[in-house]
Amino acid sequence: MNTKPLIIEIRVLVKLPKTKSEIECLLLTELQANPDCEEAQYIAVIASDHCGATWTVSAFHPGKSDDTTCERALQRIVPRLQRLYDLVRKH
Repeated sequence: MNTKPLIIEIRVLVKLPKTKSEIECLLLTELQANPDCEEAQYIAVIASDHCGATWTVSAFHPGKSDDTTCERALQRIVPRLQRLYDLVRKH
């Protein structure tokens, strides 16, 4: 009987701590980099405890950009950044 050893790889992603304003700035920069979202003006982040995320977007203002296009872009951007950054408070 030929048995191979079982190899299990475990990856632990350490999220980087970011303040509310830092996350909002990152989000807005990425959103404005999307076609038809260049005029987006504002993104608000709040603390959250949902599926391992410590923050979520509570509101955004698309400015003169298309609201639906920007919302779709945020649906791609937010989960990726939530995997990278934790919301922290500066003392």
